[in-house]
Order: sequence, then structure tokens, then C-alpha cells
Amino acid sequence: VSVTQENSQFRMLMREVKFFKNYTLMSMTFYVRRNGKCQLHTVWADKTPFKLSSFDHEKCIKNTGTGFGIGTWVLRDAHHHFQIYYYPEFQGGITRRPSKFYVLIHFVSNTTILFNANFLNDFGNLQRLTAALATGTNITEEMWKVYVNLTRYYKIPIANIKNVYETGKSVTVNWPEIRANHKGSCF
Repeated sequence: VSVTQENSQFRMLMREVKFFKNYTLMSMTFYVRRNGKCQLHTVWADKTPFKLSSFDHEKCIKNTGTGFGIGTWVLRDAHHHFQIYYYPEFQGGITRRPSKFYVLIHFVSNTTILFNANFLNDFGNLQRLTAALATGTNITEEMWKVYVNLTRYYKIPIANIKNVYETGKSVTVNWPEIRANHKGSCF
């Protein structure tokens, strides 16, 4: 997930999300900017029968207005879109492709979805990424609050997303402080 991590020179913009085969297959098309150049990627994901999270407070207006719209998806061939990692030479220099990349989608309204992604980084630690996708370029204040709550739920530092939301610039992450504050978690 190096294309979206803090302090990288990448930025990602979602273009569209489509569903097929009775909502069991999903495609996500997005632009990735790297050093001023833009690339278009489409990833395919399969819906899984299990749920990786208990965060299911958003109501799915698209369904009945009362039901929860949660789905867990596994990206196909993530190594085509995300960095391929290499072990250091002292570990044999073995090539390792990115781990399974799980995406949990929260359908908040007809025009807004929130998602979090779970993946293993190159140190074997579980990492999480949250994102808000809305029609157009803006997200409502109410949806912003829901997104912040989702980010808090996954123990991702709120100061980082607030800065990105307000200024469009990422901030330096103080990982030793985060690790100290979240002992027993996967940081």
C-alpha cells in the first residue's frame, strides 16, 4: 500500500466503484499520482463470507434505509498495483508479493462509502488504511464525522487525516509515540 501511505510521494484519487454478479464482484478504478505523473489502475475484488470488523453503525440507505451495508472484499492480484517487497539480503533476498489485501466497505448513503483496508506490511505487521469516497470532490460535514469516527475506531491518528483533509498535505507520523500509546495492538 505504498501508493497511499503517509509521507510518500503518491496520492490516490478514486474514479469509480462498480459491482457485478449480484454484489459478489467489485471493481475499483483509481488514479495514482507519483512525482507529478498520473496512472490509472483498476483492481478487482471478491466478496468474502466473513467480516473483519464489528464497526457496523452506518445504515445503508441504498438497501432499505435501515439495514447495515457492510462487505469484506479480497483484492485479486494486488501485486500488479501495489509495491512488491524484497526481504533484506541477510534473509536470503527472497521476493515477497504484497499480502492479502482485505477491504471492508461501509455504505453510508447513495453517494458516499467509507472503507478500511487491512494488509500485512513488509515487516509482517497488520496495517490499516481508511478512506472516504463521495460523489464529486466534497464530502459532507456529517460524513466527515463518520469517517473520523471510523478512523478512531481503527486507532489511526486523527491528526494525520485532519491535516490531509484541511490542507491536502500529509504530515509526519510519530510511530514511536503511536506504538507506546497502543501497546498490544499491531502497530
